[in-house]
Amino acid sequence: MHRRQLLTLAGAGLVGLAGCLSDPGSGPPEEEPSDPTTTDSPTSSPTGSPTTSPDDPPSPDGVTVEDVVVRKAVTYESIMGSGGVLAAEGTQYVVATVRSDRNDLPSFTFETDDQSWESGLSDTVGAANFAVAGHEGGAVGRRLGGDGESFLAFEIPSPLSASNPRIRLGGSDPAEWPLSADATARLAAPAPRFELDELSVPDIVSEGDALSVTLTVRNVSDTDGRFLAAVYWPTARIADDDESHLVERQVAAGESATATLELSTEYTAAESGPVTLSVDGHVAAEREVTLQNVSTPA
Repeated sequence: MHRRQLLTLAGAGLVGLAGCLSDPGSGPPEEEPSDPTTTDSPTSSPTGSPTTSPDDPPSPDGVTVEDVVVRKAVTYESIMGSGGVLAAEGTQYVVATVRSDRNDLPSFTFETDDQSWESGLSDTVGAANFAVAGHEGGAVGRRLGGDGESFLAFEIPSPLSASNPRIRLGGSDPAEWPLSADATARLAAPAPRFELDELSVPDIVSEGDALSVTLTVRNVSDTDGRFLAAVYWPTARIADDDESHLVERQVAAGESATATLELSTEYTAAESGPVTLSVDGHVAAEREVTLQNVSTPA
């Protein structure tokens, strides 16, 4: 589902939006990683699925939780903004698709035998998230569109050795969806850690010229894993937040990876002067670039 279509569905009434969350050269965002040590196995657990114990309460009519994934970092996409990456140290993310035509769903929680977490994501940009980790439709309770699909996301500690991890629907008609064995093992797995080796950006760029950005990172952990970061470049001349570009690479333990991006400067600013390029995700950094030869907007 494209962000501009969701803007229309949400009644935003904006035109000329140019933000995008794109992955230069490594495929669509949130595909399952090819490295078997970092693969997240989706868990489907509607009523009657093999992951449901006979002792679990039955699913309430009209509610399905499926495609549950555990990820150490996630991408997200937003209305009024391009989205970005969540990769907080010591945090991992449980994301699922919820299908329901009900408008009165009580709250979901993620639970183990001795702990519980409320749903929700912190520190995202944009007016509303419409996709997280490839799960679309808007957050539960704030669904965008009319197909009955939304996403459910939790931030929990990482790693987490969990007994009986599950997603639970509260209220007068409770239900539980246990995580699969693979997803439970993923909770307890260590996360890769990355450090920035280099962020190379020209000091000066003329409006209309491509801005070349080179990002080099090193996996400083003992765990092979997927590097994720969003590179933000201003688009002040468009009614949207800064445009983001996704960098995604599989990086073995102790190895480095480099990504090169060519960013458009056509809509960066209305006048010459300094602008800031920023990186957020597994690594964070900022670089100031002087924009020159800016034409007067028509």
